Amino acid sequence: MRVLAVIFLFMVMGISTENVRAQIRILPREALEAVDSPRLSKDSSSLVLGERHIKAAPMREDASPATFRTDISNIGGYPVDIRRISTTCSCVTASAGKTRLMPGEKTILTVRYDPKGHMGRFEHKVFIYTQPGNDPSAVLNLSVAVEGGSDKSGLYQVQMGSIRLRSSEVLFRAGERAVETLNFINLSGRPLKLECEEMFLPGDLKFETRPEVVEHGEEGVMVITYDPSGEMPRKEVPLILKGLGTAPSKSTVKIRFE
Repeated sequence: MRVLAVIFLFMVMGISTENVRAQIRILPREALEAVDSPRLSKDSSSLVLGERHIKAAPMREDASPATFRTDISNIGGYPVDIRRISTTCSCVTASAGKTRLMPGEKTILTVRYDPKGHMGRFEHKVFIYTQPGNDPSAVLNLSVAVEGGSDKSGLYQVQMGSIRLRSSEVLFRAGERAVETLNFINLSGRPLKLECEEMFLPGDLKFETRPEVVEHGEEGVMVITYDPSGEMPRKEVPLILKGLGTAPSKSTVKIRFE
């Protein structure tokens, strides 16, 4: 009966039943932990960061982007090529001064954090890859605490039942682990515990809010974690929010993949 109800709701929303079964999957515990504790490649003993955990000073959401730097050193006995660098949030970008490090050589890793639209406390990661595949050779942790800016007018332009959001879309790069956030404000007149229809989410997506319960008039953050299972996702997946007093088709955040 539950599966039939799922299929019926997807048909009402105009989603083909072919994709329903793909949505009903269980996310293994190991997959949830992969973003926090990724398996490292064989080059991890050669590639060393001068600082593995950067704790940013508290900042405001309307502040200019902050820049952080640390060394990357090759302490091994063979050359190491930095193939790519990825991060767990679009608010974080990173680049290396050099992409080929000879034994004993070092370069600078530059990390840029943009607080706009990302209020709250978060742990972001920067993954440095020197081997083919999805196992990084080094991981940098970035801790940030962002307070609301002084001017909040016009920030929440998307009405969705009893909440307002800054955006109704989230974008991920297909196949790359990441965490994205959506800020919202509770206008329901009561404390709100925002939840979603988890049975409709693919197994490689996880949803939560911070704080778990948001008081009336207060701001909250939706946290959406993408940990790819190896299967390429569809271009768009609906995140259906519950308890907003409106139809599912009007309580849906679009999760897109590029």
